Amino acid sequence: MATTPEQREVLALVDAQFDEAVGLLRDLIDIPSVGPWFGDDAAVSGEGDVQAYLRRHLEGLGAAVDQWEPSAAELAVHADGPGYFADRDFTGRPNLVGRFRSGGADTDRPALMFLGHCDVVPGGPGWTEGPFTSTIRDGRVIGRGACDMKGGMAAALAAIRAVRSSGVALTRDLQFASVTEEETGGMGTLALVHRGYRPELGIVIPEPTSLQVAPLCRGIIWGEITIPGKSGHIEIEQPHWRDGGAVDAIAYGRRLLDAIDALNDRWRTLPEKNHRHMPLPCQVNVAEIDAGTYPSAFAGSFTIRFDIQYLPAELDAHGGGGLVRAQIEDLVRDFVGTDAWLTEHPPVVTWLVDADCGETDDRHPLVVAPQTALAALGHEAVVQGVTSHTDMGLPIKAGVPTITFGPGQLSVAHQPDEHLDLAEYRSCIEAMALVILDLCGAGAAPTVTAASEATGG
Repeated sequence: MATTPEQREVLALVDAQFDEAVGLLRDLIDIPSVGPWFGDDAAVSGEGDVQAYLRRHLEGLGAAVDQWEPSAAELAVHADGPGYFADRDFTGRPNLVGRFRSGGADTDRPALMFLGHCDVVPGGPGWTEGPFTSTIRDGRVIGRGACDMKGGMAAALAAIRAVRSSGVALTRDLQFASVTEEETGGMGTLALVHRGYRPELGIVIPEPTSLQVAPLCRGIIWGEITIPGKSGHIEIEQPHWRDGGAVDAIAYGRRLLDAIDALNDRWRTLPEKNHRHMPLPCQVNVAEIDAGTYPSAFAGSFTIRFDIQYLPAELDAHGGGGLVRAQIEDLVRDFVGTDAWLTEHPPVVTWLVDADCGETDDRHPLVVAPQTALAALGHEAVVQGVTSHTDMGLPIKAGVPTITFGPGQLSVAHQPDEHLDLAEYRSCIEAMALVILDLCGAGAAPTVTAASEATGG
């Protein structure tokens, strides 16, 4: 268990303030913050509302806040790399960073940042109760964003509150950042990096890892392939397509899916598709199929949409997944081969999202500190990479060590009745508080008054 007086004092405050920490999480869930990329569901509310709440809370804790709306035009200098989308509009969807000054800091560069994203995916059907009305049941907080990732953001804020209200001083500055646009490509974090944020010891992204320490995340590519066919009556004998006959796009689609299966079999054994911190190899996972218009007609087209994962070993010269995209384009080229129809009517490959990956050395203090904290709390410290994407890659590319570490099971993210276990939430707050003490030092700092705490909502 924790052994220093400072650690014991801060952990006691985590316990005393836990009901307020739960209330903070529920407040965040109850503000819908679905990004506009997802469509009409976003009209209920947006990221701007939850950012306004977070700003009030940060200022109530004594932070100086930098808030700005990213600009696609300004970020166009990054157009060749990951995270940039020319069509994104950030009006009313700001980023914000709160900075907590320490009286003893000898550098203008903060030591540590907690970086979260305020956007969530749509609520969708299947909820026991509404997705944006938080509930507590069976020791869990339930609601959209409970684990992805408002739970992690609330945990970081609760840890900061416990440290600042303890009377224990920090000797290095601390930051909390909330960005938009993570669920659809990472442009909010691109804007943060572009603005020049470079915490010296690094960034903790509190995405759900079930308290595993993740020095690695995979990159994610979304794409689609459309195979053209030619519709025609399915119940009659068709002439050759050159003579006006139908071409069944679904028949070609079956062959394409078989080719993807064969590619995945090869990828499972390749070193560059595997990592010691990853339980799964990188694969091409087909998630959507769109084909046909009527039961009595051959499909005039066949479209698949897919998700591909990649690792730092395959980053291209721009820090993205260009090498992996080329592998899929080679697959399609081989699939076409000498087929006459496909040669004259080639499949179309469209790339939708390329969200990059990143890795921090296992020996870095940012990786070691949460393991030390977990051990002090009596928990087993497990180091394992995030099999999906987080925003780690962009700051790492800019030279900032970054890890993912937070509460919640990633497997329940984006699902109906998304939830966060309250016991794990408490443990995460405790661990984050110890990480702050470890990496930002100790001395004699101002406390947070009851009035300023109330201002934070």
